[in-house]
Amino acid sequence: MNVQVSAPLWKKGEHMDLRDHPTVRRLKPGPKPGDGTPDRVLKAQWLRQLALDCGADDAGVVEIRRRELDAQREEILRHYPWVKTLLSFVVRMTREPVRSPARSVANLEFHHAGERVDAAGRRIVLRLEDAGIRAVNPAMGFPMEMYQFPGYGAWVVSHKPVAVAAGRKRCTVHRAGA
Repeated sequence: MNVQVSAPLWKKGEHMDLRDHPTVRRLKPGPKPGDGTPDRVLKAQWLRQLALDCGADDAGVVEIRRRELDAQREEILRHYPWVKTLLSFVVRMTREPVRSPARSVANLEFHHAGERVDAAGRRIVLRLEDAGIRAVNPAMGFPMEMYQFPGYGAWVVSHKPVAVAAGRKRCTVHRAGA
């Protein structure tokens, strides 16, 4: 591929200081946006809309201090000590495949919904990071932290209690979410 530049990228005599390049600034050691404990207040409606914009079908927000999270607060904070708020979101599943007696048909729908949850979660985290807000998307799927069981949970976050605390009225097999 032959690329021709019709005009110089910088004026003659000007030089870009590598320290000013956005990638270098982002990778440079030291404090970064969202690293500390900013007193920035996020509105629940803004977070909910972000989730919807990123592919969720419904979403709610719950503060880590809420009584409904007493049973798992220690576990969540052990993994993510900076967490103040949890965003719970769901995606719709198609009903008939889930109701199907054919396991392969139902399983396919669960996998599609899981992929949508993981993709939406990743988009949400990227958008929050771009805004300088620390964020993480725990796995939607099966528990993998079996090395810490018993004593600690196999889940980093138990999604159903978070969803209920965040205002999702009920979680059944027909709703997958994080």
